[in-house]
Amino acid sequence: MPDRAGLSRLQLLVVLLVAGLAAGLVAAGLGQIREDARAASCQNNLRQVGLGTHNYRDTYLRLPSLVDQGQDAPTGNGLPSVFYAIIPYMEAAPTMYRPGRAPPAAYHAHSAVPFHFRHKDGSPGTQDGGDANQARYPFTDPADATATYLRDVPVTLPDGTTGHYAAGSYAANGLIPWGTKWPSNRFENTILFAERPKVCRTGSGEVHNLWGVGFYGPQLPAFAALTPTDPAGLWSTGQVVPVVPYNGLVRSGWDTSPQPPDFPSPVQRVVAGRPCDPRLPGSPHRAGMQVALADASARVFGYDTDPWVFWAACGAGGR
Repeated sequence: MPDRAGLSRLQLLVVLLVAGLAAGLVAAGLGQIREDARAASCQNNLRQVGLGTHNYRDTYLRLPSLVDQGQDAPTGNGLPSVFYAIIPYMEAAPTMYRPGRAPPAAYHAHSAVPFHFRHKDGSPGTQDGGDANQARYPFTDPADATATYLRDVPVTLPDGTTGHYAAGSYAANGLIPWGTKWPSNRFENTILFAERPKVCRTGSGEVHNLWGVGFYGPQLPAFAALTPTDPAGLWSTGQVVPVVPYNGLVRSGWDTSPQPPDFPSPVQRVVAGRPCDPRLPGSPHRAGMQVALADASARVFGYDTDPWVFWAACGAGGR
């Protein structure tokens, strides 16, 4: 009788090994494709934020305010944030809050509170929660796995009341003179915005990055923001700020004594499930942290970026 056709054990193992390797290569390729798509989406978001800032500046001949506190604050109540100020200049989403014409609830109400409005075409619409309690797509990095569309985060405001906010994945550069007529020759290669995770989980708790917060504190959607001493009573951001001009030393939160940094680079890699440093900006992308420059372009800083290079790009000056 003729031998039956079939695979020997060795041949079967070889087939399984080849199939496993092929599956691994396909999975790796798909993973890289997903990462590239997320990085491209993040880059597009940062460009939109940068262009929105440009459009705001072209309209008012000055940059939007970082916070709603201190001299020349929009309302002085700690409400509008720098991100909120540029919404009308980057997307057509309706907003319920108008300083002086709407109550604070329209800015930070819980999602259980409905607000009714009409679209430009006259059709009715409903928004659940205040404007700052909306998970807006341009403020969300799809690769940010620290939280999904996180909303209703309760925060105590400077006046003692409670507001509810949504988290975002980006932060404004606190070294820029927000709210001023920044010279046009400076509006080029300086970092305007960088990535910052929605939630930084530390050994002692969580620090949220809330895009609508308009007052000094750990939740302020900024990085390198040093809390001023005037007016009195402002809360500390807790963020690391370089000495200006940068000489290798940093401060933290308040105008504290300069000290050497306790990190190799201010560009932080954020990995879900691992501790995060809320004092620094950070990114989940493998290639590095994406930023929006003042010319509305996007760039990437590697995780081994020299502090001199990064802080100089933020406006802290060189050696």
